[in-house]
This record gives sequence, structure tokens and C-alpha cells, in this order.
Amino acid sequence: MTQTFKTKLMAAAFVPALALAASAAYAAGDYKAPSANPTGATATTPATTQGSMKSGKTASTDETFDRLDVNHDGKLSASEAAADSKVQSAWKKIDVNNKGAVSKAEFQAHASDIK
Repeated sequence: MTQTFKTKLMAAAFVPALALAASAAYAAGDYKAPSANPTGATATTPATTQGSMKSGKTASTDETFDRLDVNHDGKLSASEAAADSKVQSAWKKIDVNNKGAVSKAEFQAHASDIK
């Protein structure tokens, strides 16, 4: 085999594999697009939501809610909450109106019950 053929063969195998890995990471939500600052340079630290600084407890509560809300409807169902043992054990305190689902605001209001 010639060197040119070997190079083309490797490229033909590598490019689709790279595209498949990138699309799988994007579909799994692991991809985070780089954000640009006003000068056009890529930011190295994550931007805060709407320019506000959140406390560590609220940020971790938001992250927990977002992680558990697998269908992204803005509510946690009892079955979604069951994925986290701490949330599941506090479910009766969090779902005070017994509707079987809680909003992000309700979840944040009862963050201290999740231990």
C-alpha cells in the first residue's frame, strides 16, 4: 500500500468515528458550547444565568432539579424524584399539595428538607 492510500484510509475511518462520538456527546448533554465574551475571545469560566450570582445551595438545588427532570417539563414527578434517594426520602415534604409533581420553585423552597 502506498502512503497516500494509507492516509486516505485512516481519514476515512477516523472522520466518521469522530463525528459519531461528537454527536453522541451532544445527544447525551455532555457538550457545552463555548461562550464568547465581548472581545470575541472564548470564555474560560462558565457564565452565570442572566448575569446573577446564585448561592451555592441554590445552584446545587437547580442542578439537582435539572438532572432529575429527565423529560424537561419544568416539573419533577415522583418517578423522576425516585432517581435520587435523598429527594425520594423527602418527597412527602417537598410535594406538600400531593399533586405528584413539584415545580422548580417548590423544589427550591424545600431544599433544606433534602439531606
